Amino acid sequence: MFSLIKKNQFIQSILWICLIAAIWEMSSKLKITNNYLLPPFSEVIKEMYKQIVEGSFMRQVCNSFIMMIIGFSASAFLAILVVILCNYSGIARSFFRTVSVILTPLPGVAIMPIIIMFFGIKENSMIILMVHSVMWPMVINIMGGIPSIKQEYRDFAANIELSKVVMVKDIYFYALMPSVISGARIGWGRAWRALISAEMVFGMIGDLGGVGYFIYTNRAYGNMTRVMVGVVSVVIIGIFMESVFFGIIEKLTVKKWGL
Repeated sequence: MFSLIKKNQFIQSILWICLIAAIWEMSSKLKITNNYLLPPFSEVIKEMYKQIVEGSFMRQVCNSFIMMIIGFSASAFLAILVVILCNYSGIARSFFRTVSVILTPLPGVAIMPIIIMFFGIKENSMIILMVHSVMWPMVINIMGGIPSIKQEYRDFAANIELSKVVMVKDIYFYALMPSVISGARIGWGRAWRALISAEMVFGMIGDLGGVGYFIYTNRAYGNMTRVMVGVVSVVIIGIFMESVFFGIIEKLTVKKWGL
C-alpha cells in the first residue's frame, strides 16, 4: 500500500486534500477560526450537495466550464498558428516575441475594462479575456522549446529532403509536445483565475452566470457557506483539469513517446 501511494501522485494529492479538509473541520469545530468567515467543511459539503440537487448551481458551474473550454480551445489554436508563422518569418518572430513579453505579465482582470469598452459586458468579452490569458504563455513555451529540438532530427529531415509542412507534422509536433503541455497548463490556470475574477467583478455570463457570479452574489448577501461552496467547486475543477485532463494527455503523448 505504501509503495502504491509513493508511486501514484494522484493518490498523494487526494490524501493531502483529505488532511487539509480534516484540519479545516477541526479548526472550525474547536472554534480556532471564526465559523462565520470559515464555516465547517462538513457544512460546506452539505450545502454543496443541496445546491447540486436544486440544479441551478450545476448550471452555473457548467456555464463557467463551457466558457473556459471555448476560450481555451480558441487560444490554443491561435497560439499554434502564431508559432507556425514565427517559424517561417523572422519579422513575425520578432514582433510576437516582443508582444508576448509585454502582455504576459498583465493580469486578465487588469485589461478587462479595456475589453469591455470595445466589446461590452458579454460572453465574447470573456472569451477574449481567456485568449489573452492562455495564448501568450503557450506561445512563449512553444517558442522556447523550438531551440531544444535535437539537431539530429533537423539534419535527418534535411538529408531526406522533408518539406517544411511534413517537418512540422512529423518532427516538431512530437518534439514540442512537452512545451505545448507546459504552456497549456500555465495558460489554463491563468485563464480559469481570470474568468472567475471577471465574473465576480464585472457580472454574469449567460442567464444565470457562472461560479464567480455565484461567489459574488452570496458574498453580497453574507452567505459565507455558499461562498465556500463556490470556492471549493473552483478548486475541484482545478484538480480535475490538472490531475485528470492534463495527466491523461501527458500519459498518452509525452510519457508514451518517451519524451
